[in-house]
Parts: sequence; C-alpha cells; structure tokens
Amino acid sequence: MWVEVEGGRLYVESTGGGSPLLMVHGWPLDHRIFEPQVRGLAKLHQLITFDRRGFGVSQAAPDLGLEVDDIGRITDALSLESVHLLGMSQGARIALRVAVSLPHIVRSLLLQGPAIDGFEVDEVDDERIPLGEYARLARGGRMDAVRRHWLSHPMMVLDGASDHTYRLLEEIMKAYKGTDLLGNPAGKTPFEIDVLDAVRDLRVPCLLLTGAHETGARRAHAKKLLDLIADCREVVMAESGHLSNLSEPETYNRQVAGFCAMVDARGSGSGTGALD
Repeated sequence: MWVEVEGGRLYVESTGGGSPLLMVHGWPLDHRIFEPQVRGLAKLHQLITFDRRGFGVSQAAPDLGLEVDDIGRITDALSLESVHLLGMSQGARIALRVAVSLPHIVRSLLLQGPAIDGFEVDEVDDERIPLGEYARLARGGRMDAVRRHWLSHPMMVLDGASDHTYRLLEEIMKAYKGTDLLGNPAGKTPFEIDVLDAVRDLRVPCLLLTGAHETGARRAHAKKLLDLIADCREVVMAESGHLSNLSEPETYNRQVAGFCAMVDARGSGSGTGALD
C-alpha cells in the first residue's frame, strides 16, 4: 500500500496477523532488509515494513526531521493504536525519537545497533561512516563508489550468512540512489526534543539486540541506553556484527518474538508495562 505523508508517499507492506510489529530500516537500506523477519515471524505478528522517505521506492524527499510524523501516518493508515517498534541502526535512532515524541503508540521498543541523538563517543577510523566523502562522491555522480565502499564497511559485515543474504544486501544497495547525500547528510538533521535527556523518563519496555562483533561506538550507545532506560535489557548474539537480523535470523527472530509475547502478556499496550 501507499501512505500519504508530507511531500509525497511511502511504500508500506503489512504481512501476517497478530500483535503488530513495525520495523524501521537503517541507512541506506529499504524494507527488504527485514526479509528474514517477515519469513520467520509472520505467523506470530502483523509485520509492517516500509521504505523510509528517500529510500527504496518511496516517493518523498529524504528528511530525518519528518520521519516521526511518517510513522504516525503509517499507524493511522493501518488503524493501529500501538505497535511493537523495532528499529535498526539509523532506524533505531528514529524509533527512539518516536518513543519520546509519541509514547502512546509504542507498545515496546526493540533496538538493533542504535545511535542516540546527543550522545557522542570516539570512533576508531575504520568504523567511522565517512558521510562527507560519500556526499562528495554522490555529487560527482559516483554512486557505484559509494555502494562499494559501504558494502566493505565494518558495519556491513555478514558473519556466516547465506549466499541468498549476500545477494539480498547487494540488491538493496543497487537500489540506493543517494538522494539523502545531496542535501543534509544522513544523521545530521537536528531534532526538536533532547532525546538523550528524554529517554530517562521512558516507561516503555525496551530490548537491545546487539551483535557480539558490533562496532565499539554502537556498543557504547547500547550501554548508555541500558543505563538510562529503566525497563531495558540486552541480548548479545555471539555470531553477529551490526547486521544481526541477517547474520543470525533464527536467534534474532526468537528473541524478538519472545520479548513481544512477554510484553503482550503483561498488557503493556498503553506503554506502561514494566520488565522484571
């Protein structure tokens, strides 16, 4: 389906039935990155995936500042009062923004490789995302170079994944047009709420999905969330890096399903559930 948003429309897929789980992809991917979750969880959940503005086939200009409203538009279009909200990478940054802006629609929060607005940590050189260089290449029409470099970045390492998964990631990257790089580089748009401060007051159950080989910076962000959010726990997947949903899909899916089932059993649809 298509959902109308400010400045265009977003491509949205809804699959399966049960407790709704809305998944937000990272940069510079699209909804297909959650293919293993759609295959594995559709018997348990209504799974909602979508192409964020500026990515995939969605027809709205990239703007991180509008993506909280976009998710609200999607839940309204599907008549969903609340959802389990799963975000990966930059999608986790957006999910945190939604949780502090629209807590009434967040049944639980699941974050894979998150980054928190306002929290800065030192990064080793080979783990930094060189957005300035990517923007320069995109402006020069060298998107193939951007795609090649990003696929070789430590955050894109697939530990033990199938050939099908490698091909899936390559196909997603082929579709990336880099329009977000031509304006304000991804991740640099300011947000009106101090997320780092606001997460201290979150009462939404939270699960962190962390690969054991995740980058040092993203592990530091996860640790900060563990310190700040009262109802938060972390699962570390031994054979994964940043893309744990692809590297260890069965383990990942089992953890997601178990966590959501626990939250649903506690009747936390209003965002007031607590974890033991």
